[in-house]
Amino acid sequence: MTNKLARVDIATLNLFNFLAPPSAAYEFDRIYTNAQWQKKCNWLRHCVTSLEADIIGFQEVFSVDELKHLMAEQGYVHFAVVDSPKGEDFVYHAPVVAIASRLPIAEVTAVEPCPEAVAAMGLAADFRFGRKVLRATIELADWGALDIYVLHFKSPRPLFDPEALGSMTALPRLLAHRALGSFASSARRGFEAMLLYHALLTRRDESANPFVVMGDFNGGMDAAEFRGFWLGAGAIHGSDRMAAGFGAMSDEAFRRRVDHFGLKDASMLFMEGLALDSAFVGSETGMPGSEEAPQEPVTHLRRPTHYLGSRGILLDHILLSQDFDGALAPARGRVCHFSVFDEHLRRPVYERDSESSDHAALVAGIELL
Repeated sequence: MTNKLARVDIATLNLFNFLAPPSAAYEFDRIYTNAQWQKKCNWLRHCVTSLEADIIGFQEVFSVDELKHLMAEQGYVHFAVVDSPKGEDFVYHAPVVAIASRLPIAEVTAVEPCPEAVAAMGLAADFRFGRKVLRATIELADWGALDIYVLHFKSPRPLFDPEALGSMTALPRLLAHRALGSFASSARRGFEAMLLYHALLTRRDESANPFVVMGDFNGGMDAAEFRGFWLGAGAIHGSDRMAAGFGAMSDEAFRRRVDHFGLKDASMLFMEGLALDSAFVGSETGMPGSEEAPQEPVTHLRRPTHYLGSRGILLDHILLSQDFDGALAPARGRVCHFSVFDEHLRRPVYERDSESSDHAALVAGIELL
C-alpha cells in the first residue's frame, strides 16, 4: 500500500543556452570554455537544490544528455524531451524543452496543433509550434493523474530580418522593422498560445485530468495574445450559448461548466489563499486579518523573471487548472507556496552566478487534497 503524497512542488526555469562546448549557440563564436561550462553546471546544481522541487520544466536546452545526467545526479531520475535540438555543423539555433522529475512519468508526448483549428485560423497546413510543447502525465500516489505542459513561446524579437521589407532608407526601415516584426512575433505567439489552449480543452474534455501549464511565455499574462486563456462564462454571447445547446441551463450551472476548463495563475492563487487565511485569522481573533497576515510574500510573488537593462518584465509563468483553486468546492489541491528564485539577477555573486541564466526560476507548492 503506497503512502499518500501530501504535497508536490513544481518549478520552471529557462536555462539560457544550455550547450556544452565545443558547440556554439546561435553564432559561431558563442561557445563556453570548459571552465565556463562547469561553472554553469555548478550554478544549476545550486539552483536545483535551492528550489527543492519535485518536478522541473526547462527551456533553452541544447545539451540534452548532459542535462539528463546532471539531473539524475540530483535525484531526478525521470527525464524526458519530445524533440531534438537543431543546428548546422557545430552551431545550434533551435533548443528544446525538457522535464525532470523525482516522481515517475507515466506518459510523455509532444502536443501537436489540431489541423482543423489550424485551418480555421487561416494558417498554413504545415503550421507547428516553433518549439514543441511537451506534455507529461505524472501518477501521484492515491491522488490520480496530473498533466504537466512545458512550453517556450516565440520571443518578442522581430520575427523577420529588415531586408524582408524591401528597399527603404535607413530610418524608415528601422521603424518598420520594429513595428511590423514585433507585431508578427506577437501574432505568432498568439497563434501558438491559442492552439495550445485548444489542445488543453480537448485533453481536459477527454481525461478530466488536473493540469499545470508552465514555461517561458515571453510575455505577461495580461498580453493580448494570451487573453483567450482567461475566458469565463461572461465572455460567451447569449446567442452562441443557445446555439451550442446551453440555453436552458442556469447561469450558475453554465458558469461551473465553463470553470472546469479554466486556467488560474499559481501566484495569484497563492495570494488569494493568503487573503482567505488572513480573513479567517481575523474572524477567529476578532482582529482585522490584514494586520496579522505576512505581507512580504505578496510583494515577493510578482518580481520580474527577466530584465532588459534595469527594466524588469514577467515572462515566465505557472498556470493551473481550477482544481487547485482552494476557494472552489470540490478542490483537489491548493497552492500553499509560491516563490521566485532570482538571486542571480538581483544580487549576483560573480564567482557563483556569472554563467547562470538570464531568467528567474519559479516554484509553486501544491498541497494535494
